[in-house]
Amino acid sequence: MSKVESVQQIGANGRYFLLGPSGSGGMARVYRAHDKVLGRDVALKVLREQYAEDEGFVRRFRREARNAAALSHPNIVPIYDLGRSEDGAHYIAMEYVSGGTLKERIVGRGPLAPRTAASMALQIAKALTTAHEKGVIHRDIKSQNVLVTETGDLKVADFGIARAASATALTQTNFILGTANYMSPEQAVEEEVGPRSDLYSLGVVLYEMLTGKVPYTADTPVAIVMKHVSEPPRAPREAKPEVPEGISALVVKLLAKRPEDRYRDAAELVEDLQRIMDGLPPAFSDVAGPDGKKGAGGHMTAAGHTGGLGGAGNGKRRLGKLLLPVALSAVMVLLLLGVVGWSVVQNWESESRETPEEVDRAASVAGVEPPAFSDSASVFVHRATPENISANSTYLDNPLANGNQSAILYVAQNWNPEGGEGTYNDHPVGVWYDANRQKWAIFNQDRAAIPDGSAFNVLVSGGTTEE
Repeated sequence: MSKVESVQQIGANGRYFLLGPSGSGGMARVYRAHDKVLGRDVALKVLREQYAEDEGFVRRFRREARNAAALSHPNIVPIYDLGRSEDGAHYIAMEYVSGGTLKERIVGRGPLAPRTAASMALQIAKALTTAHEKGVIHRDIKSQNVLVTETGDLKVADFGIARAASATALTQTNFILGTANYMSPEQAVEEEVGPRSDLYSLGVVLYEMLTGKVPYTADTPVAIVMKHVSEPPRAPREAKPEVPEGISALVVKLLAKRPEDRYRDAAELVEDLQRIMDGLPPAFSDVAGPDGKKGAGGHMTAAGHTGGLGGAGNGKRRLGKLLLPVALSAVMVLLLLGVVGWSVVQNWESESRETPEEVDRAASVAGVEPPAFSDSASVFVHRATPENISANSTYLDNPLANGNQSAILYVAQNWNPEGGEGTYNDHPVGVWYDANRQKWAIFNQDRAAIPDGSAFNVLVSGGTTEE
């Protein structure tokens, strides 16, 4: 039992009386509570005790609440109050919505009728339009964060992990906010995340409403994120043929890998969803509506994929210049470590070289098959120093890797030929290519800072330095 539950009330003069737990997240617990001052029930989001003394978390918690409180729309859960109790518990009081989550409705009832799904997506899109106009990006749109009212209307919740589009603090501290099943490709590789990232996540939610499942599944969150980055968009009609072509095409457009291939903004999406509600095809497609008329744009293939995704038979597309190297290199790290992640990168340099045979031994210790080396393979140990450490990341400075987007990198952090001192065994690592600096980077998947003296075993193989 938490300290908050033990006292049964929170806020100035015990304003909020706890009625029971309502949910839980990684950073906070949610309770149903009664506001004794205004005589109404509220949802009370209380920062977990272990974070209450962390000034960084508290600042983030309060900043998120202020972002959400600035939003006013019928499809957004309003924020009523922000405070700190006498025992130090930080909380946000918001509207209590009694109908459960959209996720619970899908799980309990199965796929929704296309018109119902379109109507619900329209409500979410209208909420995002208001938020984006205020400079607030949600960053974690998912069916669990969409609440259903007693009348069946929707309200988007948990703008508590949103941040103003102009804010840079969270990016600078290397946070990636989001949930694997709903995360946009650019969010996964920590490129600049804008309003169109929310539209991608809404596309996942709409796919889920239409088919009863998310478009990409795998055994681990990392593998799911990899699919968002590397696999072509999936049309709901492929999973459920009875889904109408028009709304299926709209979902594929939302799930485009490149943000610029999605809708320009949420307002444009609202217009197309309204067209579908009116029995018309999306404006961008050549899919015919019930009246035989087609959309204005003519960008849809017979398979229901947006133009530029390849032939109508396979729907595959060439990924953007950045995302494809990231996806391929990350897959190679998965082969060696079983983990991969993405983050903002800075600077690092290489040190003493070792032989491929020694890296073979490293792979054996890790319990995986060692990679096949080319004659040009470069194997070395890198040791992090204050000069090349930046938060959770460092750059690779190696002639075979610099400017070589198509190189294959293998990194093992759980073995060190120089001995036990200074090894780095506690955190999974990944690799990322910075096209601007034309260098590869190693970073911690779990965002932990890299300590001075950390050792990494690195193999660079293949590719070409030709641009």
